[in-house]
Amino acid sequence: MQSLNGKVAIITGAGSGIGQRIAHLLAERGAKVVVAASRRESAAGTEASIRAAGGEVVSVFGDLADASVPQAIVDAAVAAFGKVDILVNNAAVTDAATLVKDANIADMDGATWERVLKVNIIAPALLCKAAIPHMIAADGGSIVMIASGRGLQGDLGLPAYGASKAALINLALNVATQYGKQGIRANSLVVGMVMTPSVAAATEPEMLELFMGHHLTPYVATPDDIAEPVAFLASDAARFITGATLAVDGGMTSHAAPFADVMRISAGAGMIKQD
Repeated sequence: MQSLNGKVAIITGAGSGIGQRIAHLLAERGAKVVVAASRRESAAGTEASIRAAGGEVVSVFGDLADASVPQAIVDAAVAAFGKVDILVNNAAVTDAATLVKDANIADMDGATWERVLKVNIIAPALLCKAAIPHMIAADGGSIVMIASGRGLQGDLGLPAYGASKAALINLALNVATQYGKQGIRANSLVVGMVMTPSVAAATEPEMLELFMGHHLTPYVATPDDIAEPVAFLASDAARFITGATLAVDGGMTSHAAPFADVMRISAGAGMIKQD
């Protein structure tokens, strides 16, 4: 458990799910937290729960598709706490209305691409633009991008989401390269299935079993499994780690494509014992 005492952290998409847990954990480790979310009520809800637990926190809300919002988030952090040390670019388009259109490339319209790319990659880039000068003034900082296995693989759906996550990984590499000598670190987490309450509610048992078959771990992730690596990368314990792309996906992106099928066939033939 690494201390984040004295540090100021911005977490986007912190109104629920993974972002909410990251915000809570960083506050528990001693950081002063800026909760950023798309809706006032979700931002305020996370702010209230962190404050009730004894954390120092402010919240700000706004649609990241609006290019003025990233600067407003950083301005809120500096106004409240005087500096920025940590930026966690976690927010992404997850609303069903957009995701259902992010499907077959030949059928997708420009508005869908624009919406996903504005929130998932342009906003993180603008947050970096706004935060980096303050980090340099504070003698350094850590930026963590919450990417996805979809940024490393092709799939039957979500091409805009996947392209944006691939771009997010590359953004981290460029930030690490351009600003490393000024004390700025930037790293990405490649995240797989995470059982947030909304994911758990929407995932049928058959689909969960399918995903479990492709994990190398005997379980899928909870938000804590993502928040802990973020807290580490944000801390001074990770001071020599930058430009890294860390898979936090239960091994989903590490193995050959037919892994689950081979396991099933081998188990059926009595070659591999499965508990």
